[in-house]
Amino acid sequence: MTSRRTLLVDRLATLLLALLLLAGGAAAAYWWSGRSPFGDRLDLAVVRDAVEAAWFPWVAALVGVVLALLGLRWILAHLGRPTVSRLHLTGSGSGGRLDVNAGQVAGAAADALADTIGVRSARGTVVRDRGQLVARLTATIEPDADLGVVARRADLVSAQLREVLDRDDVRCSVELRVAARSRGLVRAH
Repeated sequence: MTSRRTLLVDRLATLLLALLLLAGGAAAAYWWSGRSPFGDRLDLAVVRDAVEAAWFPWVAALVGVVLALLGLRWILAHLGRPTVSRLHLTGSGSGGRLDVNAGQVAGAAADALADTIGVRSARGTVVRDRGQLVARLTATIEPDADLGVVARRADLVSAQLREVLDRDDVRCSVELRVAARSRGLVRAH
């Protein structure tokens, strides 16, 4: 999952790029029409003098390095895999450490949720989201599923998962997605 900060930077960069492209397009169209805000003659002597100055290559190189580092930082922010593979459990002591495969625990919780009437399928992962551990369960439910039953089961599975892990820093998030078409629920008469 992408962090809020990364999303904010993405949106601001997209807005800035869009404004620059709009301004550039408007300036090109205005120039193409034969009109110029600078009159008939455009004097670029100041730009030529700046480019020919001894300090210009150093400043251009520094700006290039800063832009390259910002680009790398932006790419790395999008490559981050927030999935947690192992969790340390309480009970770890001087004699050893007690670990659990986080994906398998979340998968077992998802399987328990999938056993609910009206739930078509479920999957689970443990991720690090904004510095917190989150057991994320995603379930696809039938359009005519009883939301009360599914919600109670999701609460029960979340409580059991937290009890099994015995860690106060793990939160549980359950996302319910409604299937586009109903397969029909089995009903007892």
